[in-house]
Formats: sequence, structure tokens, C-alpha cells
Amino acid sequence: MSELKHVYAQMWADSIDKFSHNECELDPLINNNSDMRRGITVLSYFDKVVGNNILSFLDELRTIEPEQYYYPASDLHLTILSIISCIDGFNYSDIDADAYSNVFKAAVKDTGPFKVHFKGITVSPSCILVQGYPDFEPLTKLRDSLRQRFKKAFIETTIDSRYKISTAHTTVVRCISPFNNSAAMINLLHKYKDYDFGTLEVESVELVFNNWYQNSSITKSISSVKLK
Repeated sequence: MSELKHVYAQMWADSIDKFSHNECELDPLINNNSDMRRGITVLSYFDKVVGNNILSFLDELRTIEPEQYYYPASDLHLTILSIISCIDGFNYSDIDADAYSNVFKAAVKDTGPFKVHFKGITVSPSCILVQGYPDFEPLTKLRDSLRQRFKKAFIETTIDSRYKISTAHTTVVRCISPFNNSAAMINLLHKYKDYDFGTLEVESVELVFNNWYQNSSITKSISSVKLK
């Protein structure tokens, strides 16, 4: 837990000054129909309790910065593991969906439900994130099982090619235009710095074909498993 707190605190320390000086990195591809980056991800969606608490925060932030990109309720998710990082031009027809589904089901079959406590927010150069603190043992075992199963299978993966995931945060805002009122926004971020958004009960996990932003309109479910 202390190590994860340090990671989130370091993210905040590295990026909050950029927000204060209106120097966040803007994402030019959101809502761009020519963006064809696609991948495969293992994830879990949010329940209404935690999801609604996050949406209340976003509604308050939207009154100050209406022009940024806010994740809708349908797209809020916890990434368990990226199986194929989003690649330009990667298509659903490029894979044997049954093969991926079989490996996924074998990897998660012995995993039971676990919890992730979402408390506080942090920032990266281009995003605002809600901090997640998971039950480490079951989440670590699940991620390791997925890594081992997919790496042993004769199917394409890019697992850990960008970085080895160790956190359990969820991205909720992406910067797409300069801030209208960075001072007011910073004040609100401080208000939610340690806010308790609640605990997510992860009772099922899903393997999906997705775009970079996990838009529900593009996401296609490959397989879903209820944890027991």
C-alpha cells in the first residue's frame, strides 16, 4: 500500500505544476474518426456506487473546465492487463477470438472476487486519474496468471511492452484543450485529493477488443468470466 501511495504521490508531484501553468499535454485524437488504434484488454467495469461518486466529481469539474474529455459512466473501467496494446490498423478480424477467449478463461478460472478501494485523485501530464488501492494478492496473482498463460500460448501479445502495470487507477479526464481557469481547477483537485470514492467489488472480468479510450461504442466483448 505504501509503495502504491508513493507512485501516485510522485505522479502528482511530477505533473501538478504543468496543470497550474496550463501546460498539460493535449490529446489530439479523441473524437477523431481516423484514429484506428485498437487492442485487446482484460478489464472490469465500475458498479453504480463508485461510478456515481466519480461522475459527481466529474460534473463538478466540468462546470469549471467544460471543454475537456470526461469519461462517461459506460466507459469507466479498471484495466487488469493489456494483452495487445493499441496498434494503428489492428482489426478484430486479425485474431482468432476463440483462441484468446480460451486462454483468458483458463487464466482466470481460479480467481475469486476481490476489492479495489478508490481514494483520492492524481494527475499525469495529460490526464486526471482516480487512485485505486486493490487487494494486492488476488490482483497480482490474476495478472501473473494472465501473463503466464498468454505468453505460453501461440498467439500474438504485447504484454508489458509499454510498461509493467502495477497500479489500479482509472483514468477519468483527458486534456484536449487549454484550461479556462487553471486556478479554480487546481483548487477543486485539491478538494478531491483524498476523497473516498468507495470500494469496487470486482466480481467479473472481461476480455475486450477496444480502442485507446475504451469507448463503449467501439469496444467488443470477446469473453466474460464471473469470479467465484
